[in-house]
Amino acid sequence: MVPVRERLLDAGQALLFEDGFKVLNRGLNVAEIAARAEVSEKTFFATFGDKGRYVEELLVRFNRPPAPRAGTVVDVVEQALAETKGDPRRLLRTVSTWNYELLRADPATLMQLATVVLGRGHQGALRRLRQTYAAYDQAGVRVYRSMLARWSASLRAPFTPEQLAVVLTALVEGLFLRHLADPDAVPDTLLGDTVVALVGALLDPEQGHGHVDDAIAPLADEVVRAYRVDRLDGLPDNPRNAVIAAARHEFAARGYYATTPDHIAARAGVPLTVLRQLFPVKASIVVGALRPGCGELRSLLDDDLALGVAPRHLLRRHLERLAAFTLGNREFAEALVMAVVHDTATDDTTDGISREIDLAGMLVPVIEAGRARGDFGADHDPATLARTLTHSTLLHCLTHRDGTAAEHVDAVEALALHGLLARAAPDAPPGR
Repeated sequence: MVPVRERLLDAGQALLFEDGFKVLNRGLNVAEIAARAEVSEKTFFATFGDKGRYVEELLVRFNRPPAPRAGTVVDVVEQALAETKGDPRRLLRTVSTWNYELLRADPATLMQLATVVLGRGHQGALRRLRQTYAAYDQAGVRVYRSMLARWSASLRAPFTPEQLAVVLTALVEGLFLRHLADPDAVPDTLLGDTVVALVGALLDPEQGHGHVDDAIAPLADEVVRAYRVDRLDGLPDNPRNAVIAAARHEFAARGYYATTPDHIAARAGVPLTVLRQLFPVKASIVVGALRPGCGELRSLLDDDLALGVAPRHLLRRHLERLAAFTLGNREFAEALVMAVVHDTATDDTTDGISREIDLAGMLVPVIEAGRARGDFGADHDPATLARTLTHSTLLHCLTHRDGTAAEHVDAVEALALHGLLARAAPDAPPGR
């Protein structure tokens, strides 16, 4: 025999889903709920106390544990792999069909939609719903990571397996919602075809750190070129600034290495030949973007040296300026680090980026002045110390994105200037 509480909750749920218009018009009626459950109204109030508590419990109950759906997806994929002989297209369509049919047949789907509509102000119901979706996502991510490894592919930026899980869940639920209102508009094959198209655009088989924009790049580039010819009648008013602005966007989206001159030229609205005339190599765009700020850093530092600012204080002032410069030019600062590492690793200095943007070199006179005054130790070469402090500041700014310039310099000073050890090791040789 079904417990009375469950019968009453079942009755309320049935009223909502079978005759929702009536409920909207008159509200949930205790007498009707009790009649459906085949109990008295007295039993209803004895069980729940009042109607408000009943409604709360009904909302929370809308979110059933997702174990059947989340727990079998891995098995379904493994079976589909065998049946489709590994063909990704057939696999995606097979799993999509299974997922869509399961979702349409599962009463929990409607209850989850009801929670979104009716229970957004109820924290307990929403918490249960978030837990349900988290379980779906977790199962999906496990499968997606396994498939990416099997296919030797990665997802194009900015997508991650976690984001893909959210998107695919939203897609299948959205099609289900449309099917409820207009079944003829959602053929059984629509979800599978859509997933094949979506995943095909997101996959990067070469694992080349590609961006999702690359999937539509040939069309986009052609449209942009046609637009320039038809509408702009020439180059941007300032082609150099247009290229730098485009490079900033592309470096932020793709990273320095994955961005090509073609990407930058297309976004800037200039022919590739014009870009190469202005910036012969990609690293020269970084130089062009950073040179004004670098010049200002050097000018401020030279002024402080000329005014006799104490080296210890001047070092702090300069590192804070460097940190602010890095935070304000994050995309190009990251590109600078990448280009300098490449120069160092390959002995390829033809780009001149290490000479043009010598952030470490400008700090050498400060360290030399500090050594002459006895403020800084003489154990290490000033150029080595300048590089260590400069690179530590750059990397701290680029890897800790939420801090202020002063906070970044505090962290660098704490380690680079004040040291890591609380006291010297008792048997440590001098200088170590």
